Formats: sequence, structure tokens, C-alpha cells
Amino acid sequence: MMLTEIEKQINLVEDLRELQQIQSMVKDRKRAIGNRLKYTLSVGDEVQVSNGSTIDNGTVTKINRTRAVVNMRGGSWNVPFSMITQIGDSNG
Repeated sequence: MMLTEIEKQINLVEDLRELQQIQSMVKDRKRAIGNRLKYTLSVGDEVQVSNGSTIDNGTVTKINRTRAVVNMRGGSWNVPFSMITQIGDSNG
């Protein structure tokens, strides 16, 4: 489904409870994608980190159980997998 179709369907929602359910579904899906990502990330991978308003590029320096340590903006940050998008692979 294209994003414009999804946006149209969301705009048809008139009930706040339904909108909260949609929000919860999106949050759960982000978490599932993040959990899947942790098994594909490697130290040295180039990633993008999105906090909602900005996107920063960085390099993975360590992978923990629930977060990755990403070197960006002159420092190292513990970032949840749900905020990471893999953009490159230093191994190949």
C-alpha cells in the first residue's frame, strides 16, 4: 500500500480510540523491525539514526542486547534499534 493511501485512510478515522490503536500498531511494528535489525547489524556498519526531527549518519561501534552504540556527532550514543536504519556495510 502506498503512503498516500495510508494517509487517506488515517484521515478518515474519526474516533480517538481507533487512532490510538493505529499508533500502538505502528509502535509495535517499529519495535519488530528494530529487533530484526539487531541480527543484521555488525560493528563498523554505516547507519542513519532518526529521532523524529533529525537524521544523523554514524558508525556502529558496539551491539548490545537492546541498543547499538553509534559513533556520531563527535561522540558515542546508545541508540535503540528502532531508531536505526542500515545504510551501508563496511565489510563489503
